[in-house]
Amino acid sequence: MASRKTPFSLYLHIPYCAAKCPYCDFNVHVVSKIPEREYYAALLKELKYYSQADAWRGRELGSVFFGGGTPSMFSPQTIGDVLEGAASGFPFAADIEITLEANPEDCRNFSGYRSRGINRLSLGVQSFRPHLLEFLGRLHSADETREALRTIDRVGFENFSMDLIYAVPGQSLGDLKADLAEALDFSPPHLSAYNLTIEDGTPFHHRLKTGKIHPLPEDDEIAMAERIEGTLSQAGLARYEISNYARPEYRSRHNSAYWQGGDYLGIGAGAHSYVSSQESGVFGLRWRDEKNPGRYMERVEREGTAVAENESLTGSKAAAEFMFMGLRMTQGVSVEAFFHRFGQNPADVYPEIGAWLEEGIMEQQNGRLRLTRRGLMIADEIFVAFV
Repeated sequence: MASRKTPFSLYLHIPYCAAKCPYCDFNVHVVSKIPEREYYAALLKELKYYSQADAWRGRELGSVFFGGGTPSMFSPQTIGDVLEGAASGFPFAADIEITLEANPEDCRNFSGYRSRGINRLSLGVQSFRPHLLEFLGRLHSADETREALRTIDRVGFENFSMDLIYAVPGQSLGDLKADLAEALDFSPPHLSAYNLTIEDGTPFHHRLKTGKIHPLPEDDEIAMAERIEGTLSQAGLARYEISNYARPEYRSRHNSAYWQGGDYLGIGAGAHSYVSSQESGVFGLRWRDEKNPGRYMERVEREGTAVAENESLTGSKAAAEFMFMGLRMTQGVSVEAFFHRFGQNPADVYPEIGAWLEEGIMEQQNGRLRLTRRGLMIADEIFVAFV
């Protein structure tokens, strides 16, 4: 198992939303009444269970992330109580990063979250253009977003991020330029820009199949991606991952731990966990909790946890994940670290690497393999080779 001296990351899943966006394929549930305190009690019980488990007991927490769903639908008191429960089970790093995903319409609670221990907000902006917000099924208005960002500044959140979505059907390059300009007016230290991906089973997928919506032409999507990188780079937000940009010292430590193969414990309905392993032939253990919140709470009450699926990562799968997760980041993958872990050089395992280097979509510098700017544009096509 991983050394108990190594810090790990804690993810807490809040599965409830006021409405489900038509592009969303996350484990999200819309209910008439959210069982906030009952769900909190289950989180607390599951935290206690893992605080006594060999893989986690006594290890320091480097980051905490409340994701969803919409965590900002929970009150500051409940969020703070969950943090107190985590702190009672695990020592917190002195500089721990504690992030909460929030929607703009919940900004009345931002001061309360800060007073209860949240030190980083991730705001679901998506766009400032009303027609795009309506198309994306968002419940907040652009004015509510502006008020939320002013509130973030007023209550003293120095560390925050905002999400934007681009390549939306009906979006123009002018729309994107206006979104970027307005976002930068609020001086975000971190910004995530995601191209709209239409996932199977979502309402958008059905509309796409029936011809009710049409994706943007590939050239338009590429032009938008280039505009994002150029504009944010000029504003001092350096790209450090395919979709993420930050000022120095403001990279998401929690998400970086995922991309760099760190251990993480997921608590809550549908949450995923991973811990590295020293067992012969097994490089990591991964599991997922029961997705349905009601069944999750019932099982935790009865058993202390609610694991629904688990998996052992053998050499080939672990190596593939090491590569495609590491290549998401602009710093790329350490050849030495890969060799130390798997006993071979990446190019010997994946002969495609030689061709990618020749084509200029990958480069090797200072002992690291990384995607070039052109390679990042077609990253999904490259990652398929590892899968």
